[in-house]
Amino acid sequence: MWLTDLLRKLTKGPNVGETFRDYIGCYLFGTEVAGAPKPEYIGAPATLEQLEVEVRRYLQDFISTQKGTVTPEVLTVQDFLADLPQRLFTHVHGDMSQPFISFPSIDMFIRKGVRQRRKENGKFVE
Repeated sequence: MWLTDLLRKLTKGPNVGETFRDYIGCYLFGTEVAGAPKPEYIGAPATLEQLEVEVRRYLQDFISTQKGTVTPEVLTVQDFLADLPQRLFTHVHGDMSQPFISFPSIDMFIRKGVRQRRKENGKFVE
């Protein structure tokens, strides 16, 4: 049984929150701009709670940069922030290949991935 677990982790990577050597499974979130060659990654939290905090902060920063203008995008983001925990739960337990929030020229995505674990003084700090 342990051999199949090892092979799965080597080929697919650990699940969100699980560790394997120097790596941890996480949620990746960022934006994809139409026509851009690569997505812009914003964060890689290892738990759903951390994901909620980081996505909330990012969306609130987006609203604050709009300088009081009420656009359809701002209204959409405000709606998402109103029930963010439920929307995140639904998204991460559903089809994560679809954008989390979609605007005409930009999509915000949340996907599962793997990142290297952080070390401080020779010990992992996750």
